[in-house]
Amino acid sequence: MKDVIELTLPFKAEYVSTARLVVSSLANRIGFDIEVIEDIKVAISEVCSKIVNIGSQVADNYKVIFIISGKEIKITFCCEDTSLKCIFDSENDRLAIDIINALMDDVELCTSNNYILSMSKVLEESI
Repeated sequence: MKDVIELTLPFKAEYVSTARLVVSSLANRIGFDIEVIEDIKVAISEVCSKIVNIGSQVADNYKVIFIISGKEIKITFCCEDTSLKCIFDSENDRLAIDIINALMDDVELCTSNNYILSMSKVLEESI
């Protein structure tokens, strides 16, 4: 059973913190510790900030979709503006890409799917 939570945000920097608060609450509910929650919040901030900086000429907002499945949280970013596909330039955004890849377990950049980016984190059980 999967729980799906959709958050629709305008292209405004002041709402990036809303996405951070939502992911913090969801990750806490799954059982992630505070350090991992902070990592997820940093990754989500990197993506949301980039989306906001690019903006859109045809859409008023973008969506952050959180899918909770067992001990995994998957976060997908999408927009009706289909021109927002590969938002991270591999040369200019190398640091941001490296940060996101280091903090999340699985990251899909520049996909051919109907979303901008997807990333996930799985709760590792302590032995």
